[in-house]
Amino acid sequence: MLTKPPQRTIDTWGAGHYGANRGSRKHKGIDFACYPGSSICAEKYGRVTKIGYPYDDDEDNDGKPDFTYVEIQDPLGFKARYFYVVPAVAVGDMVQSGQSIGISQELGKKYHGITEHIHFEVKDKDGKFFDPAEYLL
Repeated sequence: MLTKPPQRTIDTWGAGHYGANRGSRKHKGIDFACYPGSSICAEKYGRVTKIGYPYDDDEDNDGKPDFTYVEIQDPLGFKARYFYVVPAVAVGDMVQSGQSIGISQELGKKYHGITEHIHFEVKDKDGKFFDPAEYLL
């Protein structure tokens, strides 16, 4: 079993548990505290289905998005997304549980006062979010 880092607790940007208040919306995942540059590993076996950008309007000076995420679909159709990760995989790659999929990005330069972390969320076969702690069991 993989060792899970601690969940992000409350800081100036909020709390990192599933369902935490985000103003007019709720937090759709779990935030795991980590240092920038930490190796991030796939939770389950699956295929990389997307390398995405969480914020459409979030660009740095070169016009490219600041942050990325990796989406992995397991054989049962669940899609796990790992946010704030520089990918070391490509769309179509098959990954094993425990395999490194990239390294965590630095958030603190842009969001002062935030705890460095990755965001982990999971959608079921119908595209509905649920508490990722259930997926980690």
